Order: sequence, then structure tokens, then C-alpha cells
Amino acid sequence: MGHGGHHDATASGADDVLNQLAEAMSGLGSSELQDVLQRVLAGGAVGVDPFMRTPPPSRRRPRRLDVVAYRVRIDLKGTKPPLWRRLQVASDLFLDDFHDVVQAAFGWTDSHLHRFGCGPEYYSHDTEYYLCPFDVEEGETGVPEDQVRLDEVLVEIGDKLFYSYDFGDDWQHTIKLEAVVCHEESAPRVICTAGRRPGPAEDCGGVYGYEMTRHRSSTFPSRSPSSSTPSGPETANNDCAG
Repeated sequence: MGHGGHHDATASGADDVLNQLAEAMSGLGSSELQDVLQRVLAGGAVGVDPFMRTPPPSRRRPRRLDVVAYRVRIDLKGTKPPLWRRLQVASDLFLDDFHDVVQAAFGWTDSHLHRFGCGPEYYSHDTEYYLCPFDVEEGETGVPEDQVRLDEVLVEIGDKLFYSYDFGDDWQHTIKLEAVVCHEESAPRVICTAGRRPGPAEDCGGVYGYEMTRHRSSTFPSRSPSSSTPSGPETANNDCAG
């Protein structure tokens, strides 16, 4: 039997077991249901967290033997018009160092937790996560970010990597590989070449709070003398000047 047939048979068997279990439990009272639940939990493996996420297959690919320059565009999801930065970075950067790069490019202050993800979307059972030190210590499912290089997760033109910052405001960054070019040894390992719109303030309430703040500032411009410094929607952070 092929892999597909084996998977279908397994899924069908699981459905049959669930249906039988549902029929058997349909006539039980609340106290009896609690007793069944306690026995099921007691029968589980010792030290296994039933809520632990099952690790997905690894999405990391072999590291390059040579160092090249990656041109990547990073978009802040949900912003209209799009808030983005274009960077040129060395392909052998580890993700903990790339985290610092993203923070500087958008003007973040590294005041919150963050996490990288490689998969179809950031929130997906098929996404492999690359964890900051705090999440590693907490036992979250994933790979420590300081063990993963950029060229393991961005390989082909069009590949995407996700970066989440501040799990409360939920800033979702999409990192897309646009080009692979030669890297001169004398060239900077990181440079920001372009961008659009100022980076958000910390704790402003996410994309909605950012857009509301930008709308209010453009509708009611400040009249103080200090407001003469250009800060229009086309101006990126000073960190992105290169």
C-alpha cells in the first residue's frame, strides 16, 4: 500500500475509535465523565505535557559554502500604505544577529519578546519556529535562533521568513528574499538601502493604533517649532539611512 493509502486507513481508524468513544460516553453523568478523564490523564506518559506542540518537520536547508549578499524586503503586515524596509545582508548571519538588524531597521527598542518562523504562514501547524533565549528557557517548541543561519531558511528567490515582535501588539514582519548578489569582503555586512514610512512607537496598540496615530498627526499637524523636522509618511527611520 502507498503512503496515501496508509494515511487514509490510519485516519479512518482514528475516526472509528473517536465515534465509538463518543457513543460510549454519551450516557455518562458529569461525575462519571470526570472519572474517565482522570483515568485517561493518569494513563498518559509521565512528564509529557498534553498541550505541548508537536514539532513540525524541519524546514532548514544546508548552509551555503560561500558567503553572498541577500537583498531582502521586510514588510510590516497590515499597514496601508505598506511600511517596509529593504536591506542587503550577509547570508551567513545567524538569526539572533538578524533580530538586532530588524530591530534597528524599524526603530524597535527590543523591549518585548520575538520569534522567527519558517512555513506557509506565521501561524501554522507546519511552521518551524526559531526561539529567543526566553522561550528556549520556557521549553517552547522550536529551535534556538542562535543555531540557525539566514541561508538555511532563505535559499531561493521568493523564499519568506516571518518575524513576530511583541506578542501583545503582534507586529508581524514578512521577510522576502528578492535577490542574491556577490558579497565583497570590504562591504558592510548589513546595510538598509530603502524604506517607506516611519517605524511605529513601542506599545502603541499594534497596526490599528499606529494607523490611527498617523491619521491624527496628518489631520492635526503640530504647530510647535520643533515640528519642522521632516517626518512625513515617506520618511523611514534614521536607522535605515544605511
